[in-house]
Amino acid sequence: MRGMMRVILRSLTVGILIGVTGGGSGPAKAGDEELPVLLRSLRPVETPAPPFENGRFEPAQGETIAFIGGTNTFDQDRHGFLESRFHLAWPRKNLKLRNLAWQGDVLTYQARPRYFYTEKGDTQPGSVPDSRERTEPGILFIDFGKMESLPGGTWTIEAYREMIEQLSTRTRRLVLVAPTPFFPVGPAKAETEARNERLAEVVADIGKVATENDALFVDLFTPFRTSLEAGFSHDGIHLTESGHRAVADEIAKQLNFPKSPKPDTSPDLSQSLRQAIDRKNRLWQQYYRPTNWAFLFGDRQHVPASRDPVERSERWFLREIDSLPALIAETEADIHRYAGEMAAQNASNQ
Repeated sequence: MRGMMRVILRSLTVGILIGVTGGGSGPAKAGDEELPVLLRSLRPVETPAPPFENGRFEPAQGETIAFIGGTNTFDQDRHGFLESRFHLAWPRKNLKLRNLAWQGDVLTYQARPRYFYTEKGDTQPGSVPDSRERTEPGILFIDFGKMESLPGGTWTIEAYREMIEQLSTRTRRLVLVAPTPFFPVGPAKAETEARNERLAEVVADIGKVATENDALFVDLFTPFRTSLEAGFSHDGIHLTESGHRAVADEIAKQLNFPKSPKPDTSPDLSQSLRQAIDRKNRLWQQYYRPTNWAFLFGDRQHVPASRDPVERSERWFLREIDSLPALIAETEADIHRYAGEMAAQNASNQ
């Protein structure tokens, strides 16, 4: 824990993101021959895993489940409802969840710091390319379409197909998520129905592409549009805590998660599980999107501030980032232990 806090505090006090590269269906910059942004953080494979057998969602032992999308997907980490659902549904499978979403990401453009998971890094002396571990491509949840459906948005089924084709080179165990509807709150409340009419067309496109690719389809639009609970959003677009809880329940329902222990049956263990998930997610986000990027793998690696104050030949930012995978693994072991204990306690009470 002390090591974790040291990493976070140092990172918060030094550096900001300097320079960005764009993403989407094309490379980061003309002529650099780098992979599209969404592929870069996923580990390459010789043969992608085949689609889910018989269309049934069933994680494999130790599998990594990754999430790609915009702000609502990123915000899942702030609450932990969905991740808790996964671990309690499969308490002995030692699942690993990784949130690869980024605020503001849309189908055709994803901004990242310069040299983010690129093969070629900064050319100044002493600089090194991004050496962080890439995420294992197990199961991918992909959630785009809401912001793209707005007037002036960039949604086309062709662009969505292209993205799915690219991600299928990593794994074909895909879950395509249709986003939640626009809710009748916020400054554009009067536009809710018109916006949802357009979003319904996007949802139909997502379902079509899911069928074409033997992917699973989770429809968060239709069930929530029926009630349009205003408390699920604070601005009509982004979800509140209660909205994220409802989304987690709906995903578990549509993917037929196994019955799992109720949190109120083991309140102490449930709290410990949620706290461990929160701790892991903070560590993961510090690893996946470090705030000291310019000094770590960006264009300020050569400056004195990126060097150890005593051993000037060493770059202490690299030491710090390299310590995080072990801390993440240690915290995940706690998550798996708490989930297993809740399952065992629930079984003994039946």
